[in-house]
Amino acid sequence: MLDDNAAKSSRISGGDLLVALGVLGLGAFFLHGATLIRVLPSYARVGPRFFPFSVALALLACGGVLTFMALRGQRGLPEDSEDADAEADTDWKVLAIIGAALVLDLFLIKPAGFVLSSTLLFWGVAIGFGDRRPVRTIAIGFAMSLVVYLAFTKLLGLTLPAGILPL
Repeated sequence: MLDDNAAKSSRISGGDLLVALGVLGLGAFFLHGATLIRVLPSYARVGPRFFPFSVALALLACGGVLTFMALRGQRGLPEDSEDADAEADTDWKVLAIIGAALVLDLFLIKPAGFVLSSTLLFWGVAIGFGDRRPVRTIAIGFAMSLVVYLAFTKLLGLTLPAGILPL
């Protein structure tokens, strides 16, 4: 006879399986990228491919274990300090809103610039999590994006797209 916890964990969790497949996909992406790195004959043993291959193989191993566990119905349980219900279903509406904000950021970062696209990303994620104060959220997102932009471009000398703002 199974106890309640074992009976609850026998169902495959779509969210856990999605994370596991995402880790496998990321590992495959890294592995493919590592094969594209050119190696000069002067490298004896450890060359520029070593760490990318190591990361790719570690991701593939973790993704494989996570996939196996998800298909067996074992769910990832939150830490005791987390305020989360492990048995709650995935809120696909929230994931869709946050996903849409990420895709919007992807398409707007060059034409609109880092600051504006990141502001919209911040606002979209906040809406996904139930924020009801859009003016305040946009102001906070803009301030944070501007600070990050200035820190990266002025202090670190890196290039981020300025877009339509005269930065």
